[in-house]
Amino acid sequence: MTLAPATFRRRSTLARRVRSTLLAVWLVAAVVIVCFPLYYILEGALTPTEWLNQGLAGLVPVHLTFDNIVRATQVIPLGQQFANSVVVTLCQTLLQVTIGIASAYALVFCGLKHTRALFLVLLSSIMVPAETTLIANYLTVSSWHLIDTLPAVFLPFAASALSIFLFRQAFLSFPGELRDAALLDGAGHLRFIRSMLLPVVRPTLISVTLVSATAAWNGFFWPLLVTNSPENRTVQVGIAQLSNVEATDVGVVLAGAALVTVPVLLVVLLAQRFLADGLTAGALK
Repeated sequence: MTLAPATFRRRSTLARRVRSTLLAVWLVAAVVIVCFPLYYILEGALTPTEWLNQGLAGLVPVHLTFDNIVRATQVIPLGQQFANSVVVTLCQTLLQVTIGIASAYALVFCGLKHTRALFLVLLSSIMVPAETTLIANYLTVSSWHLIDTLPAVFLPFAASALSIFLFRQAFLSFPGELRDAALLDGAGHLRFIRSMLLPVVRPTLISVTLVSATAAWNGFFWPLLVTNSPENRTVQVGIAQLSNVEATDVGVVLAGAALVTVPVLLVVLLAQRFLADGLTAGALK
C-alpha cells in the first residue's frame, strides 16, 4: 500500500517542522546556558547583595544600583589597575603584531637562507610549556630592575611564535607576481607591507590582534608574580584580591568581574564585525 502524494507531502512537511522546532529549542537552550553566567555577572554587579541572596528572586533586575561598582573601586584601586591593564594590553598587542609581521615578512619575502629550519625552530617553541620559561623570564626581568613595573608585565611577551606562524601562512598565499610588480615599481619594504600586503591579509591581521589582545588582557599569574604594589598591578590581579577582601559581598565581587568582562565582550563583538568585512575584502581581491 502506497501513500498518496498529498499525504506523503504532509508527512514530510510535518517531519521538517518537528526537526526545525527541536533544533530551535536546542539552540535556545544552548544560548541560555552559555549566556547565563554573563547575565549573572552584569545583573549582580548592579544589584545589592541583600537582593542577590534572595535566591531566584535575586536574578530579576528590579533593584539596580551602582553602589557595588563604587564600593569595589573604594576597596582596591580598580581604576588605576584597569588603566594598567589597558596599557599592558595595548603595548603587548602592538609589539606582538609588529614583530609578527616583520618576522613573517623576513621568512617569506627576503630570500634568507635556511628559513625552513628557522621556522621549524620557531614553531617548536609553541610546544614549550610557559611554566618552563617562567624562572628564566623572571630572572631576566629582575636583572633589568623592572620588577613591580608595567614593562615587566608585557616585555617577556613582546614576540609570539603563534602570531609569526599565522602571518607567515597568510603571506605565503600572497601572489608572487604582485610582489615582483611592486619591486619593479620601486616600492620599498614598508610601502609594500602597508599598501599591498596588509590589506590582502586583513582577516589574519584582525584575528592575530584579537587573540593577542585577549591573551594580554586575561593575563593573571605573570602580572601577579612580577608586581607587588596594588597601584602597579593589573585589574585581573585586583579582582582576585577583591574576592578575598570582600568574599561575603557577592555584589561587590561581581562588580569587579564585570569591569574585567565588559571590555573583552565589546572588543569581541566589534572585532567580529570587522573580521567579516576583512574576509569579504580578502575574498574579492
